[in-house]
Amino acid sequence: MVTLKRQIGVRIDGLVWLAYRELCSRERLRPADGIEMFLRFVVGDGSVVSVLNWLKTAGKVEGLEAYARVLLNWYAHGERWMYITDEDEAPIEPMLLSALKEVSDPELRKEIEEALWIKPAKKKPSKKQVKAVEEIAEKLEQLKKIRT
Repeated sequence: MVTLKRQIGVRIDGLVWLAYRELCSRERLRPADGIEMFLRFVVGDGSVVSVLNWLKTAGKVEGLEAYARVLLNWYAHGERWMYITDEDEAPIEPMLLSALKEVSDPELRKEIEEALWIKPAKKKPSKKQVKAVEEIAEKLEQLKKIRT
């Protein structure tokens, strides 16, 4: 496959361009590298609008992660409900589960997942099992008395 490089003219705000070039210089990139990578990403996604919408929400992740950490802290300390308004309460578990879909920090995702994971309950022994254990204990006591 032959790739052709092409010089194009694009109008960009002068201050934005200067700031972008400064960033590229600090990170030892050619300005065209970042632009080309972004354009490849857009083409790979197949939609300019979806990528732009995604970029708008990307900055909100940090706030979401703080929200998820607070919910996780409350949940870990036994809080299962929180007040939404003066009178209405909402369960914390579905909020954490919803946040789990959006959290990008792998450690926080793992903590939330572990907190929400249902741990197998310890099975209560049946009456037969309890009686059998008691009978065995009685027989052991009798054997101890006989030996001494």
